[in-house]
Amino acid sequence: MWSAGAVTSFLEMKIAFTGKGGSGKSTLAALFVGYLRATGRRVLAVDADVNVHLAPLLGVVADSAAALSHPDNVTAVRRHLLGTNPLVGGVDRFVATTPAGPGSGLVTLESGDPVLARHAVALDERTHVMHVGTYEPEDIGAGCYHGHLSILENLLSHLRPADGDWVVCDMVAGTDAFANSLHAQFDAIVVVVEPTPESVTVACRYRELAAAAGVADLVTLVGNKVVDDVDVDYLRRELGAEPFAVLRAQAGLRRARQAGDCPRPADLDDPAPLRRIAERVRPMPAERRAAQLRALHLKVAEQERARSQLGPA
Repeated sequence: MWSAGAVTSFLEMKIAFTGKGGSGKSTLAALFVGYLRATGRRVLAVDADVNVHLAPLLGVVADSAAALSHPDNVTAVRRHLLGTNPLVGGVDRFVATTPAGPGSGLVTLESGDPVLARHAVALDERTHVMHVGTYEPEDIGAGCYHGHLSILENLLSHLRPADGDWVVCDMVAGTDAFANSLHAQFDAIVVVVEPTPESVTVACRYRELAAAAGVADLVTLVGNKVVDDVDVDYLRRELGAEPFAVLRAQAGLRRARQAGDCPRPADLDDPAPLRRIAERVRPMPAERRAAQLRALHLKVAEQERARSQLGPA
């Protein structure tokens, strides 16, 4: 029988799962949410992938009207985040990197939090699921998913979990997190790698960009869909490093998915990698995160200033 064990860290944690599309990152994120729930943690799961896989994997119907990026929801969330902060200048002055300030409305993981109550689905009183959304027909030819993610950046910047709380985010595939501030919003970034050249290439590129962005120490490489030791050797050789954890191909998990069931840690032959990932995460020092987000905000502000000086196209 599967046992959850214990998560050794008791500070609030924010962890992202990414990797090449099809690597199993969404499934691993869902399994990790299940592991945290079994340990009694309070969890906010955020589906930030344009393909919207995590929410259904947790049993949540991803209704477009409930998406964080729906214009009505963006306005409502930003109105709450604005609070009485005089430094922003109004809801319409929010940019992706707008930080919390004096009087800002903050978001917690408590079941009575107004943002969770309105924009999340409760799996139980300690577990909530949000989804950012995807392209809609009206976005064809004029939409950019990076714009959809700006409300997630706002939410994470104003999020104040309590000790022991976790935020688990299933990110867009590949390296898109570096197009915004999301790479600096988390305490850990799990890059899921399957033993194929394409998946390894994405992982190596992610690691390179993480180093350039000053967050290389946050990246954890996890091998997935591994069949045998040849696969492990391949990952070790091509990554130039030992994968932190390896999940073997799981017949039980595959059968559960074929039956349409949500993935559970109990479906794994060995759930120990989930515990190891949780134990690895350490909170980023507040001063470091503030410095990184401030630098990114100044960069965005300069870009906005340049665009305003150019005037309408």
